[in-house]
Amino acid sequence: MRRLPYDDCNKKEMVLRDFLAMDRTVFAGTRTFLGYIRVTLTLVIATLIFIRVFHGHLEDHLFYLGFILALIVFAAGLSLYLKIKTHHKELQRIEDYEKIEDDLQ
Repeated sequence: MRRLPYDDCNKKEMVLRDFLAMDRTVFAGTRTFLGYIRVTLTLVIATLIFIRVFHGHLEDHLFYLGFILALIVFAAGLSLYLKIKTHHKELQRIEDYEKIEDDLQ
């Protein structure tokens, strides 16, 4: 099983700010993912503009490198976002388990 950052902490000693910090991490990851999307769209639009403006004057296949870079940036951003979302779900599961455990005691 994967180790999580809060595995070494006593869950009973965690306070609200600790759980809010976990949520803040997810929001930061979402904001970063949106930044990756923004860069991807900028690369695609810039590539389309360069192809349209310089059509026939320069090697067109060089401009398609922009599409490849956009795809790589998007894949990296999506990978990071999914990793953060998975991590948050695991932390949420631990938090829910702790609440159930506290209710039983």
